[in-house]
Amino acid sequence: MYVRTLPGNRRVLLFLMLLSGIGCWSCNKNTPNSINYRTSTISWLLANGSNTTLFESAVHRAALDSIFNGAGPFTVFVPTNDAFNQAGISEASVNSYSQDSAKNFVLYHTVAGLSLTASSFIGVRELKIVMASGDSVFVSGDSNRLFVNGVQTISTDLMAANGVMHALQNVLIPPAKNMMELVNADSSLSFLSNALQLATAVPDSLSKDLASAGPYTLFAPDNDAFRKLGYNSPQDLDTVNTDSLRLLILSHLVPQRLFTYDIPDSSTLQTVNDSTLYFNLSGIAAQVQILGQDSFSNVVSVNQMATNGVLFKIDEVLAH
Repeated sequence: MYVRTLPGNRRVLLFLMLLSGIGCWSCNKNTPNSINYRTSTISWLLANGSNTTLFESAVHRAALDSIFNGAGPFTVFVPTNDAFNQAGISEASVNSYSQDSAKNFVLYHTVAGLSLTASSFIGVRELKIVMASGDSVFVSGDSNRLFVNGVQTISTDLMAANGVMHALQNVLIPPAKNMMELVNADSSLSFLSNALQLATAVPDSLSKDLASAGPYTLFAPDNDAFRKLGYNSPQDLDTVNTDSLRLLILSHLVPQRLFTYDIPDSSTLQTVNDSTLYFNLSGIAAQVQILGQDSFSNVVSVNQMATNGVLFKIDEVLAH
């Protein structure tokens, strides 16, 4: 097992994480002291781990047991049982998957043909990797941390005879909607959805860009953010000047894919209309403002993936 040297408390924290993460999820249920990682395959380790039972059920449901017993190599990002529970995915839910659904789920967590240890990702930022399912994930890493689609690993580099596994805090779900579809489908963003329709100019269509261009990061004001400005319903925006709505939306849109770990405290980002967003992460909740304004908006949800970017929800309209 490869463990990096970290100073002081961080070394202790990593050690505790390894005990609770790898120590539990990889231990043999029957003979915990007899695992030979040079001969044990990924399939065997999953089947004999105490914290991998739900992912192993998905592998079995997908009929991929023999594949993960094969030569490989594979890199598998394994959500722990706790990750499944946090996502609301029970054993019964996994067992209700069709074989194709289970296969797509497992393969979206799998890189085929490569054994990628954590050191492979040091210094990369939003590295696009095509998974065995055909969908892509975005990986970032430094000397201490590894993230996949914004999800941090709990522990890394559990070696097997045919590859390597990394434990994830959450399950990975491939995005099914583009940014425009994501906004339109969210009832808490109905004011913003109407604003996007009203702000669409021809032939320069903002809604078309959010549907097919990018990648973008959208800091999306929720319905309460618009209500604070005195709008009682999405239709109240019909009377607002179209150019003003367009300026409002462009001031919340950053022309790159960002997850939470890409935004350090006191950092700034340029939006597509050259407004400067400033971030304060020192309090209980992350906050964002347009640089130079007095008020901050709280970030109320993070890292919601679209096919062409990432959406964050905020509770104040930044430009008004």
